[in-house]
Amino acid sequence: MKKPVLLLGTVLTSLLLFSFSGKVECPNNLDSDCLTNTSYDPHNPFMEGLLMDEEVRNLSIEDINFIEDEEEIVLNFDPTLYLPLDFNAYMGMGLDLDTIVVEDLEEDIVLGFDPAQYLPIGFNAYEGMELDLNDIVVEEIEEEIDLGFEVMNYLPKGFNAYSK
Repeated sequence: MKKPVLLLGTVLTSLLLFSFSGKVECPNNLDSDCLTNTSYDPHNPFMEGLLMDEEVRNLSIEDINFIEDEEEIVLNFDPTLYLPLDFNAYMGMGLDLDTIVVEDLEEDIVLGFDPAQYLPIGFNAYEGMELDLNDIVVEEIEEEIDLGFEVMNYLPKGFNAYSK
């Protein structure tokens, strides 16, 4: 049973390979040389789309003309008749940082008892509080992340996320 199936599979594979043995002028249809060398069929919408894509890929910023259309607003009446004399819509719009008043509201904390009764005599909470940046120790704790599967099984061989 194995030999006839193997023979039939070999025959079908060879027929399939012979059917693709025609001459291929352009292995990559998106190659720019192939698009210009092939004959253009005006009734082929796919070739037209490829040619348009080729034009877009080769477009440079100097080829783009930016036209700014400024529309003039016509009110059909004179607004100065309805505004006070010496009206300036931009008056007072300058920002002076000295005129801004920042109020710092301190909230009183009510503990409900006198904490001085529980502290030593002459206690000063701020005594000896000189900040030296060299005394600060920063420790980074790198936590290993377990995703529940092996990530490298799903990435291509030689994959390096840190290389370009």
